Amino acid sequence: MKPETLTRTQAEPEARTDRYDVFCPSCGCLFNAVEADWCACITDNPTLVCPGCGACFCQEGPEFRRDFWAKAPDAMLRRRFQRKDLRTRIEPPMEEGNPLRRPLILVADDERDTRLIAYHVLMALGYGVVLASDGKEALALARKYRPDLILTDQMMPGLDGKHLCLRLKENPATKHIPVILMTGLYKRESQRIEILRDYKADDFLTKPIPFERLGEVVEGWLAPVAASR
Repeated sequence: MKPETLTRTQAEPEARTDRYDVFCPSCGCLFNAVEADWCACITDNPTLVCPGCGACFCQEGPEFRRDFWAKAPDAMLRRRFQRKDLRTRIEPPMEEGNPLRRPLILVADDERDTRLIAYHVLMALGYGVVLASDGKEALALARKYRPDLILTDQMMPGLDGKHLCLRLKENPATKHIPVILMTGLYKRESQRIEILRDYKADDFLTKPIPFERLGEVVEGWLAPVAASR
């Protein structure tokens, strides 16, 4: 039976600040979260990866994650703050210096961390990537580069993902480009159908998006493009 809650180990009379022993909710493995890797999911708040089964905590509910951080020792909290500080100083290449290979994917998201993860995941899968920090920039880059696929966050300032999709589909020069909306807001199938129908989106992905799932969806849309080259 899988553990219901995260617990510290009781092996020592006093808690060690360099350890945070937690049970993986997927396989039940006990591991030290202080030394675990961050996941590569497309999300604003990445979680940790179990070294036993490779699963992360992203698919667990918000209560699970709140409990995880509420019980975390100083060493774990420092890791979180250091990662947050690092992501504010690292920006993935936007246009200059970014090899625009084909098939080319345009990623639009106002969260720097999400852009950084998406950039590295998609580049590792062999795709070219161009990045936009908001909908207006994405619209301009789509007209300039004519990417083979567009991944856009739903919630962005100025021009959100839904209306970006409408603008792209109204333009004869870009209406053929598949647009996939990414969001953590809508969970129900009826909401997904409404987005696809009303805003002419081609597909819909619910955040957090495991990198394996992202790879499958992208490959599905781009396989015909790659085969034609």
